Amino acid sequence: MRRSLIIAMGARAIRTLTAARSQRGRYPARDQTTSFLGPEPRGKDARTWHIRDKRKLSPRLREFFLYSPALGRTVGVRVLLPGIPAEVSPVICLFHGGGDDFRSWTDFGSAEELTIDSPYLVVMPDGGAGTYSRLAVGSEVHDWPRFHTEEIPAFLSANFSVDRAPSSQLLAGLSMGGYGAMKYAAWHPDRYGSAAAFSSPLDPLSTVPAFDIIAMREGARSLSLFGDPASDRSEWLANSPYALAENLRGLDLWFSAGSGSLEGVKDRDLLETLISSQGERFSARLNALGIRHSWFPRTSGLHNWTSWERELGAWLKTLARRRDYASSDRGLTDRVADGGQFTYLSGHALFDIHGWRVEISRRRAQVVRFDAVSAAGFSLTGTGSFRVRTPGLFEPGRRYDISVSGPSGDNAYQQKADKKGRLTFTGRLAAAMHDPIIPGKRTAHFTALGRDEVTTVRIASAPEDAAADRGHTGAGVRGGRSTADVPDPAQAGSADETAEDYIEYSRESSTADSAER
Repeated sequence: MRRSLIIAMGARAIRTLTAARSQRGRYPARDQTTSFLGPEPRGKDARTWHIRDKRKLSPRLREFFLYSPALGRTVGVRVLLPGIPAEVSPVICLFHGGGDDFRSWTDFGSAEELTIDSPYLVVMPDGGAGTYSRLAVGSEVHDWPRFHTEEIPAFLSANFSVDRAPSSQLLAGLSMGGYGAMKYAAWHPDRYGSAAAFSSPLDPLSTVPAFDIIAMREGARSLSLFGDPASDRSEWLANSPYALAENLRGLDLWFSAGSGSLEGVKDRDLLETLISSQGERFSARLNALGIRHSWFPRTSGLHNWTSWERELGAWLKTLARRRDYASSDRGLTDRVADGGQFTYLSGHALFDIHGWRVEISRRRAQVVRFDAVSAAGFSLTGTGSFRVRTPGLFEPGRRYDISVSGPSGDNAYQQKADKKGRLTFTGRLAAAMHDPIIPGKRTAHFTALGRDEVTTVRIASAPEDAAADRGHTGAGVRGGRSTADVPDPAQAGSADETAEDYIEYSRESSTADSAER
């Protein structure tokens, strides 16, 4: 019953948005044509992004058509120049929702008018149907995260004078666009300073049918976005702002939703009501983690442009005050300093965070916990094998004592920092036999075995080097930071430990959904 209700609400929302666009003479996504540009680039021309066409629509509004290797085709991007020009400008990446496109925020959301007195350069890239995820469509792969988080920043840096500091990189969006903004912030907390979501589903596992509808609208098969919510749970968790909420510590978070009701409107907007309940749970989770945020549950408001225009205006009015707060000592207490300790959750097999590079060799998707990371060492949970390279935190050419402890045993050795002051570690996590190559009913329980096992790596100056520096602060570590001052990574918990209530909730939801299917 619940699954059918969500499917009905999702389909109704898409029909409503489509009708609104049709009445105004524009239909999203499907009517986009780049035929005037000729055939899509091939060969060497298709290896890098490039501008194929650009237009000046108003004194501040520019429209570009970019070829994207991540998408394998040309897509549209609109850019609003800062209302208050400066030598370098902070950037807001503003995402549209499902059923709209890169023109929507200026066509229907009054983005140009609302930012007239703003110092921000606002970029509004296309997002397809609105999955904000890597999506297989037939033989093609649409890698929207790569387009949004790699190619768009490169495009801005090459064509505009922008401030690349994380505090000057902001993400925001409506509905599925807000989901994308919050997810990208959780994936890259070292790249962005703020994230805002207006009427957005922030817990995909509790809205599986809606995500399925959006993916199919782009041409994908049912349940091909993140897989089956039961057997491919790790993929859903890896793409869930709710599950990755711990990564959002230190960011400026702002999200809102309407009640689903409006004076004078008889029918209740059940989709907005559902999203508002998700916002409540997301806020409760952030509170449990001790993460500061701003949650605005409105007493009225539907899932429509009237609400989103209001929310964009309200968020923009707070940004000047929030930027002042973020630049104060109090606002920086949660940001990770160079070489400082942090914790990070990820479902990616390869990721870079705060200068650290982590590669996980695995047989199937899993969420790993990269914990208590500092110049003194780190810990990892999960199955398979790992390769970790540190930032340049150490003295080039100096030897360091390395100890690795985990399910496969203990190992101690010495390693010399490279000429950039980096160390590289390889090792095994929990045994790979716990994760069979060909899963089935007989081996389904294997995926749970070993995922909470912790492998710990400790780093210390080798005795002969430490003796030479005895009495000096921060021996063997750049920046005057002593390895003795950093907490022991052995205190790390497991990836599932901090999300125990969420895992239990999503497991119950999945069981109910499976029974209905």
